[in-house]
Amino acid sequence: MRLYTRSGDDGTTGLFGGGRVAKDDPRIEAFGAVDECNAALGVALACPNADPRITDLQGLLLQLGSDLATPAGTPHEDKVRRIGEEDAATLEAW
Repeated sequence: MRLYTRSGDDGTTGLFGGGRVAKDDPRIEAFGAVDECNAALGVALACPNADPRITDLQGLLLQLGSDLATPAGTPHEDKVRRIGEEDAATLEAW
């Protein structure tokens, strides 16, 4: 099994909906921050008496990652649930 794409490294990375952005693009930095947050929540969830809403928050973070990976106007946009104001309201209510 290959572990490479054979496309070389031109300093860009592909997005789900198509297109490429620089590896130092703020969108890519946001992917990493979301992943790190989700990992920290996984550790918290392993603790006794962890708030079960952590699982819901992790789900939202996974959806946020999909949202970030799919720019508006791309062919796969309709397959991604966008994070919206209702999500922020839910988190604020918690």
